[in-house]
Amino acid sequence: MNGIPLATVVGLLLALGGPLAFALLKSRNKQGPIDMAGQLGAMWGLCLALLAIVLFWELRPLSSLGIVWGNYGAWAAGTLIGVTMIIITILSIHLSLQRGQAAIPESSAAGVKRLTDLPLWGRYAIVITAGITEEILFRGYPIERLQQITGSVWLAALIPLVVFVLAHLGGWTIGHLAGVLFGGVLLTGLYLITRDLVACMIAHVLIDTTIIFLPALLRRYGNPPSAIRVSGPAGSDVPN
Repeated sequence: MNGIPLATVVGLLLALGGPLAFALLKSRNKQGPIDMAGQLGAMWGLCLALLAIVLFWELRPLSSLGIVWGNYGAWAAGTLIGVTMIIITILSIHLSLQRGQAAIPESSAAGVKRLTDLPLWGRYAIVITAGITEEILFRGYPIERLQQITGSVWLAALIPLVVFVLAHLGGWTIGHLAGVLFGGVLLTGLYLITRDLVACMIAHVLIDTTIIFLPALLRRYGNPPSAIRVSGPAGSDVPN
């Protein structure tokens, strides 16, 4: 730790260790309803605490973690990635239902059910919160600080990516993590290319937006939300 500012050490512990600790607590109740107050409070609390460290302890600007304004090319790239992923998701659901297959992979069904059980405003809150706070905690801050500490952009990208994937175990199954890894690699790559965290936030929010209109999407293709089925404790199917 010699030569590394204490503020940065604390910031990295908060950014990477905080979500992991919260995920561990959440993992005890994967089958129950989402605790909206706890979820939103924890993520925004960690994020605001980290921003306070950056501004008032490290005495550095928000640009030091990739939050810059007016980089319209990067924002357009983030929008393109997000819209492309939405289209791919819609086509995937459509093709699956056309073939008589489940719209949602079994590995993701339980987590999706918990999200679609939320009221519409709750789904919006979850999507916006994830898109903003996770990009600050898992990408902008740790990538910039770890690259400065290690001198390696690959190590700086890999460590937060691993933590990002593991943190999703709090509400999802291991099988779902392949999708999380793909999304994490996509967003990490976007950040490394643009160094613009706002572009990553735009892409992240758009990618997660599917969950907002998923019930309507399933109805549109003749498979109502109640058709989402998850495996119960004894192996039985539990309807949404």
